Amino acid sequence: MRELEIVEQLVLGVDPAGRRDPLGTPKDPALDKARALYYEQLKRVAKQHAADPPAAPEPQPAPGGARQGQRWTIAEDNRLALLWEASPAPVRQLSEKLGRSPLAIVSRLVRLGLYEHQQAAMQADNARMQALDLPPLWDVPAATETPPAKPATPPTAGKQGAVWTVADDQQLKTLWHSPAQPDSQAIAKQLGRSRGAILARLVRLGLFSDRDAAYQADQARQAG
Repeated sequence: MRELEIVEQLVLGVDPAGRRDPLGTPKDPALDKARALYYEQLKRVAKQHAADPPAAPEPQPAPGGARQGQRWTIAEDNRLALLWEASPAPVRQLSEKLGRSPLAIVSRLVRLGLYEHQQAAMQADNARMQALDLPPLWDVPAATETPPAKPATPPTAGKQGAVWTVADDQQLKTLWHSPAQPDSQAIAKQLGRSRGAILARLVRLGLFSDRDAAYQADQARQAG
């Protein structure tokens, strides 16, 4: 995949134009981190598509919910979570990118653990619309001073968005298999990650077949 090769060269600080010369851009740790994160996400999606059986190319999603009613894939979940957390794009723009209805996007943000319920997600989206000087999309009350937003990483943790290391993966597996059976919320606080990142990593490590299975297992732990 040409896009994967270009991103890899950017991460390595090499000019992707073909000359293999070092990039003359200033060192920016935040930008390097964002490139590395996007590279890992891109590799994950490429690996998933490579493992799928040959099939006809999937049509490009069109605005208005072209994929409405279809099952969400792991790749779509990863893309939605990355777009929402790494950009200020409101739900309406993500709807056009993913070919899902705005309500489906909001519902999936809740399902991924980014918000506790739909009203919180709608309030967050209205805030994004307001920042762009656009009218709110949702008819919900404005968020209070302490809105029920996504389970945030504790201020002292600060690993949200960082690339997972072998030690991180081992710690996650140890915590998940602990006799105490902590849920994703408790593990997220301990590892300094978001709840959605924990569920996605459990799938990545092969502990569950997809995000839905991980979510259901997590719900069972919370209920217990």
